[in-house]
Amino acid sequence: MNRVSGVVVAALLVLAQGSRAQLLNKEAPIVVGHYHLNVTSIEAHKKFWVDTLGGTAIKFGSAGVDVIRFPGIFLFLRQQPPTGPTRGTTLDHIGFAVPDVPKMTAKVVANGYGLTVGREPGPGQTASPPTAGNYGRFSYIVGPDGVKVELVTNEDKNAPPIMHHHVHFVNKQFVEMQQWYMKAFDATLRPGQTDYFIGADLPGVGYMLNFFSWLPDQPLAGTKGRAIDHVGFEVRNLPAFLTRLEAKGIKLTEPYRKVPELDNMGTAVLTDPWGTVIELTEKLRDLP
Repeated sequence: MNRVSGVVVAALLVLAQGSRAQLLNKEAPIVVGHYHLNVTSIEAHKKFWVDTLGGTAIKFGSAGVDVIRFPGIFLFLRQQPPTGPTRGTTLDHIGFAVPDVPKMTAKVVANGYGLTVGREPGPGQTASPPTAGNYGRFSYIVGPDGVKVELVTNEDKNAPPIMHHHVHFVNKQFVEMQQWYMKAFDATLRPGQTDYFIGADLPGVGYMLNFFSWLPDQPLAGTKGRAIDHVGFEVRNLPAFLTRLEAKGIKLTEPYRKVPELDNMGTAVLTDPWGTVIELTEKLRDLP
């Protein structure tokens, strides 16, 4: 694995101004900043993420890593056939917000991509209401290599054509998983939990981390090597944050280091108890 391509860039948001990424909340201590994808074909993914969903293809760093930029997130593409799709892993899908879900969904289908459901159906079931339908408010789509994406409705008056919205995990122990992420990332419980759904809000960011109950009997796989290899959190004062993680009993998978090829930016890796790989980065939020 190329060490440069394993590290990724910061979160931004509302809209990129020129070529510069901007954060939704520049003062937020922790934001979801990137996803790292293993892909069979860079060009096939560009047709999905750029031509269909409206992202922007860029090159990053001295190694010229292929990146897709959206308002609010970066997707790093590593040309390495994944060991499987996102379905069946603990990181179920990436959520994006668009002004018109039916219109975007029709474009996705017209471009040859498939639709799916929210929670996967249980044994003998064909759907898992109430998350299986569109209702004109949200839909679930499948891109190359089985990458799963949710589209939700953005009702803001001046909403961009598309922006990152949330990261969605699944687990039979979905409540315990949510509690681990609250502990690790200083998130707070979001009101409105149900018997199959619970959320957590990042400080200064709000709605971002979602957790579904996993219904089928087969065990879930971790994310390493899959279509979505890992999710990245951009952290202010990463060394101090890592010290707090250690005090909480949370161990790193890969230790803190600085990456010369990326202007000595810091990175570290941990894995949640269910196998979700998480990269922590620092000083990526203001990259051009």
